[in-house]
Amino acid sequence: MKIHLKQDYQYRTIWNVVGKIPGTQSPDEWVIAGNHRDAWVYGAVDPNSGTAAMLEAAHGIGELLKSGWKPKRTLMLASWDAEEEGLIGSTEWAEQHDKELARAVAYFNMDVGVSGPNFSASAVPSLKQFVREVTKAVSSPAGGTVFEAWKERRSRESAREPNREEPENNRVAATSEVRVGDLGSGSDFTAFLQHLGVPATDISSGGDYGVYHSAFDNFAWFKKFGDPTFAYEQQMARVFGLEALRMADVDVLPYDYENYGREISSYLESAQKKSVEKLGKKAPDYGAALTAARRMMAAGAAIAAKQKDPSVDAAKLNRVLRDTEAALLLPQGLPNRPWFRHAIYAPGEYTGYAAVVIPGVNEAIDAGDEARTQQQLAALTAAINRAAEKLESFR
Repeated sequence: MKIHLKQDYQYRTIWNVVGKIPGTQSPDEWVIAGNHRDAWVYGAVDPNSGTAAMLEAAHGIGELLKSGWKPKRTLMLASWDAEEEGLIGSTEWAEQHDKELARAVAYFNMDVGVSGPNFSASAVPSLKQFVREVTKAVSSPAGGTVFEAWKERRSRESAREPNREEPENNRVAATSEVRVGDLGSGSDFTAFLQHLGVPATDISSGGDYGVYHSAFDNFAWFKKFGDPTFAYEQQMARVFGLEALRMADVDVLPYDYENYGREISSYLESAQKKSVEKLGKKAPDYGAALTAARRMMAAGAAIAAKQKDPSVDAAKLNRVLRDTEAALLLPQGLPNRPWFRHAIYAPGEYTGYAAVVIPGVNEAIDAGDEARTQQQLAALTAAINRAAEKLESFR
């Protein structure tokens, strides 16, 4: 077999379009909500179903502005260019604004807005319950709320596959009844979370989508199969817009660091088992890391009580809450790819879009590298302790 490849190496100008509504109380705290608009071919689903939903959310926010409402925090809506070419538009913008983004409180992403009726979401653990609460406030075309339809579908799937076990790191999802996934890569949240440590979410409404990245991903397919009545487009506009509005106006940031510590603990327990299987007697001691995760859980529970206290110094508390995510960044980045700096989440070196949790440790184990596993476990433990210490610093 002979393959002839032709590549176009010409430079092109790309354009990000970013709308900004200055905050009235905390203008330096940014809430960014974004979607890319470039596509491989026609892109009716990927990304323009998300683009249409974002524009409808912008329309609603515009009506609020006409009525006299203004956000407490600065709210930004971003249309990214060149996402399909390697997340170029959002990455360049995030790197350009890295100093301002040190104070950003959330990045909300929507890529494929609608390819069917099945809502799903991924997020950092501190925002998983936030996403669930937003979906409880939005009606579903299937009846009830988005959360209820989401939960009911998950129950049906579990009933069809009763012997299927959830991944180890998702055991905590049972306490909240519906699973929110982890963030890997493949869309524009990557630079915000994994390079700069901005808490992020990603939402979608999925279905049978056999035309991905093809010339058949066009309006005719969308109108016949994806969302014939555009009801799910409306749903996603409401969820996306409400995420942004709630985060822009909430007095105390709604992060859940107790759950974050709990999930990290489950990741460590899984890695510990894998270490024994792969490295045998050379497996490192996970005691210090597990202690750090329990410390973060306890600090998260303690600060949760402060988050509910109406007399608290909200501005001071919000700074601590925001800086905790950034404390989980690794100063030297991950081995072999230092641009990825988040200690808890990264796309796998060989998995593409899928998330790898505590990637430095897990990838060292997979490589059978005892020394690197030890080194990465120490770096991870230090990051978790930094996050716990940041939470404990609020007095």
